[in-house]
Amino acid sequence: MTARVWLAALAATGIAAAAPGAAPAATRTITMSGSTPTAAVTADLAYFYRRQVRNPPRFSLVGGGTGTGISDAARGIVDVGLASRALAADDPPGLVFSPIALSGVCLVTNRANPVPGLDRAQIQDLVAGRLTSWTQVRGSARTDPIAPVALDERAGARSVFLSVFVDLVTPLAYAPRTLATAAQMRDFVRATPAALGYVDLAFAGELHAVPYEGIACTTTTIRSGAYPARRPLGFVTRGRPRGATARFLRWIARSRTARRVIATRYVPLVASMRG
Repeated sequence: MTARVWLAALAATGIAAAAPGAAPAATRTITMSGSTPTAAVTADLAYFYRRQVRNPPRFSLVGGGTGTGISDAARGIVDVGLASRALAADDPPGLVFSPIALSGVCLVTNRANPVPGLDRAQIQDLVAGRLTSWTQVRGSARTDPIAPVALDERAGARSVFLSVFVDLVTPLAYAPRTLATAAQMRDFVRATPAALGYVDLAFAGELHAVPYEGIACTTTTIRSGAYPARRPLGFVTRGRPRGATARFLRWIARSRTARRVIATRYVPLVASMRG
């Protein structure tokens, strides 16, 4: 489901798409902002939650990226920051991260350029500015320059890409086109035959997900831990979740419906965190 589709769906199901801080449309409205992948699965969960519980709250969701969601939650602008990574040491103090699912960040190319794989050395060469042409990539039939693309610093996927795929000593010398959301990344790579980027698992379906060190980016490899670029998706709150937010999280943790909804995109947390 694209960001445009889930925003349209919200308005039709008692889930508002409004700016953070807007006046609530009902007595109980859970306001949320942040990560696009987390918002999309949360919208699906909210749809079913509102049909399975008595007197459900309304939901107000907007995007903006993980960094925006964390900042909004810390400042009290929203009840919940939607995040696609765990909290880091430099995030504001006093926050609690409640994970709801496990996803992955896939390396992606255009489907017309089905590169059979990339290894760690090639990723270092890419970000250091040494790997610049598809002629340097084994298995690519292209001969033009690589068109690298990255997400901006607010995005959780960027943090995962840098922490998992890039060595600390590797200089960030390349100059990728920088985009704000997973949907923009997907659309750019889909429209650009020479593109090379990274995107959340749920947004990789229309692209070629490039195996990393011989390991595909799939729900199976993410569940098993074989694929290294795993990341949690979840809710960030000031202190422990309370009230309507806590009740929604309990339903997500206990409901078979919620697990089925999450499994259409990601790995349900109960199944994924045992290993």
